[in-house]
Amino acid sequence: MMIHSLLNLYSREEDTCSVFEGASTVNLIFSIFITIGIIVSYLPQYHRIYQKKTSEGLSTNFLLLGSCSAIFTLTNIILVSSTARYCCFSGALSRFNCINSQLNLIQIGIQCTCAILILIFVLLITRHSLKQDKEEFQRIIVVSKFVTLHGILSLIQIVIGLSSNKNILYSIASVNGLLSTLLTVVKYVPQIHTTYVLKHPGTLSIGMMCIQTPGGFIFTATLFFTKGSHWSSWVSYLVAALMQGALLTLCIYYEYFAKDGANAEELERRAVERIIEENLHDDDTVPNTNNELRTSSRDPLLE
Repeated sequence: MMIHSLLNLYSREEDTCSVFEGASTVNLIFSIFITIGIIVSYLPQYHRIYQKKTSEGLSTNFLLLGSCSAIFTLTNIILVSSTARYCCFSGALSRFNCINSQLNLIQIGIQCTCAILILIFVLLITRHSLKQDKEEFQRIIVVSKFVTLHGILSLIQIVIGLSSNKNILYSIASVNGLLSTLLTVVKYVPQIHTTYVLKHPGTLSIGMMCIQTPGGFIFTATLFFTKGSHWSSWVSYLVAALMQGALLTLCIYYEYFAKDGANAEELERRAVERIIEENLHDDDTVPNTNNELRTSSRDPLLE
């Protein structure tokens, strides 16, 4: 009976690992180019943040939901790809098939890291900038704390999932995949609303979206056709590509085609000038306040 059970277990493991066999060389090469493209696509946004030194045009909720969506997606793929890693460690897969089986993890890991770096760059580059709205920056600090907490909770989920049976693991992975899809849809709503209200893209990079929108559909296809892929790992990227396409259309319209009133560049310039004026005014009032505090705190006996 024990021998029969062991044979059944071994047979199930062989069937599971066989899903990852027969990987395509073309898919590997294509995936490498996609991975490079992911990194390149974020460079215009990083450069724009560095150049503008303000978060004007970026929705705080977009930064929050985008970062949390990335963490949900990364948690999902770490758990989903664990089966393939087990097959690699057990020697059931060749080195080539092992590398192919982890392409989703590598690609999504890089994409999620790049997405969270937007928030980090905004925090670091705009911290002491006169062009940065101070109240907005305080909200961004709160966002960073939420994202950090979410990251810690996701690490706990990963530990629980990897130390549990397959049913629990895939349940946690599916929940994270669904939440990622939900946030991917929701995160573009406040950004679309912000762009619509401001009538200019601001710090939001059109160049990044021009690369990412068509790239998102291609990336979804590579995830879909990868051996052993799970629907919860690619559906969020399909939704993201559709929503980002809508945002890109809105930004291009305001930047190049809108003719009513001031153009996008002029509206952005006015907004930044207003922020600078407010910050300079605050800087002028702070020393006076400090002087008043120092005067009121003097010991009367020393007068």
